[in-house]
Amino acid sequence: MKKLIFGLVGFLLLDFYFNVTTHLISNTVIQFLCILLFFPLASYIAKLNGLPGLQGIGLAKTQNSRKYFLISLFIGFSVWTLLYITYWSFGKFEITGVQTGWNAGWILLQVLAGFFLGSFINDLITRGFVMNLLKGKMPPIVIMSISIIIYALDDFWNGDLSLMNFIFSFVLGCSLTYAFYKTGTIWADTGLHFGLNIAYGLLYGLIGKPGGGIILISKGEINPFINNTIVLMMTSLLFVIVYFYYRRKGQVAAETQIQGHFTLNSK
Repeated sequence: MKKLIFGLVGFLLLDFYFNVTTHLISNTVIQFLCILLFFPLASYIAKLNGLPGLQGIGLAKTQNSRKYFLISLFIGFSVWTLLYITYWSFGKFEITGVQTGWNAGWILLQVLAGFFLGSFINDLITRGFVMNLLKGKMPPIVIMSISIIIYALDDFWNGDLSLMNFIFSFVLGCSLTYAFYKTGTIWADTGLHFGLNIAYGLLYGLIGKPGGGIILISKGEINPFINNTIVLMMTSLLFVIVYFYYRRKGQVAAETQIQGHFTLNSK
């Protein structure tokens, strides 16, 4: 029990540090430096909890890491692009133009750098740290459920405080958690997360507002029921694709995993 409490304190410190860094610091340079400091902090807290540093919370490089990252990136970006195309066809927003020149390059750089680091760090905290900390103490399905709920609460807190948003985050968390569980590496998880965030950023930018991305949009009107149905269908589609692609990857992960990761099987 003492180890679990110590682990909980470590999780709260990492989550608090990341959220303060990304939400309360406005200076871009200082914010970036603080984000970089997250990694030695996370490594130190992981070691205090008996995990082998960053490797112990999911930063495992295997022979398939790059492949998993790129495939997940393609899956996440493709499904979320389909989501926004569907939204557009139902009138949720209108496309008014496209950024060009320096503005487009600067926005793209912000989206790629900001969302990659944001996705990566969130994955390390809510999946890598949590799931490896609980490894061997509970059945895998329970550990996965805890990780999904933690992610949903964390994502829910950063968005609209509604039941629908929690359900959306929960279903999305199923895809992210499953990809990590079946491969034993954070890269499969982060690829998905980063891919869907790129699609989001092209429309809303790093600031998260209509017109903030490379593709300029204005807010339209869509029936709330249709809006919710579309997003849940696309989030469910994402899980179906992730499940069928990664469901037989467990044996590979078991053979290539490093200390601190799940022992997987390929049922």
